[in-house]
Amino acid sequence: MSVLVAYASAFGSTAEIAERIASGVRNAVNDVECRPVDDVEAASGYDAVILGSAIHNQEWLPAAVSFVSRFSAELDGMPVWCFSVGMSDGLPKFLRARGAALQQERLAQYLRPQVPLRDHKLFSGVYQAAQMPAMLRGLFRLTGGRFGDLRDWDAIDSWAGEVSAQLAAPSSPGPSSPGS
Repeated sequence: MSVLVAYASAFGSTAEIAERIASGVRNAVNDVECRPVDDVEAASGYDAVILGSAIHNQEWLPAAVSFVSRFSAELDGMPVWCFSVGMSDGLPKFLRARGAALQQERLAQYLRPQVPLRDHKLFSGVYQAAQMPAMLRGLFRLTGGRFGDLRDWDAIDSWAGEVSAQLAAPSSPGPSSPGS
């Protein structure tokens, strides 16, 4: 079985998460490629795809959106998992759960009609103070916002293990409802 882990990353955090997922999937499947979405010329040469993107302004990066549009016909007949990397864990505490739910809902609404997903997972990434306009940094911190590396590697490894188990199963399950 051949698996593609494709990603769109703005500052490198999503690329590192994609590499970690690919590494975890290699425990179950030997043929795993991890590549930026811009470097993928076709999805039809793979048996399964794991696609991820950073989230900016509550949306996937344009390169990831373009990937879905270009290859939706090819992806339609294969198992597809998606992950998104946002900053919900960096939001002020009173907004974290709601921010994560809004990101998940908005992305699932976009992805579900485009590609039949096995699952969609939202992770937090790395959020540096320099990524926010200077005027908002102080307010963000005063309200409890956090900067830094907010990736939960245990959660990422766990999800990669779940995907690996589905890939290794003799008969893979059908599409599930995104939103875990």
